[in-house]
Amino acid sequence: MFRTRSIASAAFCCALSMTAFVTVAHAFPDKPVRLVVPFSPGGGTDILARQLADELNKGERWNVVVENRPGGNGAIALSAVARGKPDGHEIILALRENIAIMPLLQPKTSFNALDDFTSIAHVADSPMILVSGANSKYQNIGQLLDTAKNQPGTVTFGTSGKGSMSHLLLAMLKKSAGAQMNHVPYKGSNPALTDLVGDHVDVVGGSIGSAKSFLDGKRVIPLAVSSKERVHAYPDVPTIAEQGYADFNVVTWYGIFGPKGMSKDTVDTINAAINKALENPTFRDTLEQQGMVPQKGTPADFDKLFRNDYQALESQLKDLDMQ
Repeated sequence: MFRTRSIASAAFCCALSMTAFVTVAHAFPDKPVRLVVPFSPGGGTDILARQLADELNKGERWNVVVENRPGGNGAIALSAVARGKPDGHEIILALRENIAIMPLLQPKTSFNALDDFTSIAHVADSPMILVSGANSKYQNIGQLLDTAKNQPGTVTFGTSGKGSMSHLLLAMLKKSAGAQMNHVPYKGSNPALTDLVGDHVDVVGGSIGSAKSFLDGKRVIPLAVSSKERVHAYPDVPTIAEQGYADFNVVTWYGIFGPKGMSKDTVDTINAAINKALENPTFRDTLEQQGMVPQKGTPADFDKLFRNDYQALESQLKDLDMQ
């Protein structure tokens, strides 16, 4: 009798322990979630991260804190997250240029882009915009390309750095239009745009978000956007494709990644919260006003997009002048 009761008590305690374990396992997030931004405060990626964090924090139990870790075009932040615990409490808002392009141009990074991360959510896509100074002789994209083709090497093109999306835009433009322009790399979009306003460089390519204050303040002239279609925020700005380059399409994407080894439940929880945030019309409108196209989907959808894009870039970059 005593032995039977002992066994029953032990089984009951074990069941309680298992119940407690299951409860803890499904309590994510049970502490603040660090959303790492691989750039300094104030840039387009940082602004998006803070807006996303604000939306997530409206949900029960969510406490998302943005943490900036700039350096190495995202390599420092990505390396740190790759080494982190796969419990979902440290994730990163990465974009195409630092998790797909940069590792291909700088293969000695301390992480493997395809093997060291968990794809969680696709947040938004964003085209690039090409702008000239307010007093520039280049009032439209046609004038710029004519000069670049007929007077090779006389046009200076500012980018946010080697391996950036604006650098890819320049390389694609040179190849598609047969236009020769001199690359002037900066440490970020803001320094490039500031020099453009000061007439130190002819044109600058960058994200619409980073150029928005310059555009709205009439300090620069929008020449063209790099997507196939015009953008919601600036519908009067033509696309490069409209200039006779029908297949021209250079767009970056923003996505959430975590360390490899994250549980499916945790990944699905984060993905569902982000998709819910992106369903908010006010949040979607905010992103669209910054020239972004909000995206939604499953972790598997985003992982497929990332891996397919990485493989396509691996081939594409070999044919482009990205030096």
